[in-house]
Amino acid sequence: MSLQDCAKAIQLDGVGHIGRFLTILNLPEDLRHLVGWGADKSFLGFTAAFELTKLNDDKEQRIVAEAIMSDGLTSKEVRQIAQLRNRSEKTIRECLNEVLGMRKQVTKRFVFVGSMSTESESILAQKTQSARDSILTSAIVNLGIRSATGRLGPKLFTLVGNEDFNASMLEIGKENIEARIRALVAKALENGSSES
Repeated sequence: MSLQDCAKAIQLDGVGHIGRFLTILNLPEDLRHLVGWGADKSFLGFTAAFELTKLNDDKEQRIVAEAIMSDGLTSKEVRQIAQLRNRSEKTIRECLNEVLGMRKQVTKRFVFVGSMSTESESILAQKTQSARDSILTSAIVNLGIRSATGRLGPKLFTLVGNEDFNASMLEIGKENIEARIRALVAKALENGSSES
């Protein structure tokens, strides 16, 4: 089956998007679960993730991915950062600050990334992204974390929010959040929560 046949089968106008899907697979595994459709603060938009692949270093990709979520970088800004980094001797942080400096106003978001237990990984890997996110949303509510959205992958989870989110994390204790999320997810998995 050709790329053109694949594109036609899934009702795409051309093979460009299929090429982008394949390119996104080059992102580090810990970033791939963050890729999603639409504009949401808790994940990397498809086009922004594609632009992220234009950075050749995994560490730099992770730095910019965090900035996408914490600073709300657009795909255009990610493209600018990648171009600036690839065409200059500037560090990734300098490129990021330069592009952010072009904004009229910077909106700050807070990002928390935690890991899942090895016992939960295989079960989570069998679930859909939607089912995993539903489990994480329940854990967020159960913990009383305010103004947060998130994504749950088989190995990692990511929470994103505003000042209120940061304040609630401080109240709970940032050092406790990972263990408590792990425990709540494990309990949900034991109870068969979000079956798919």
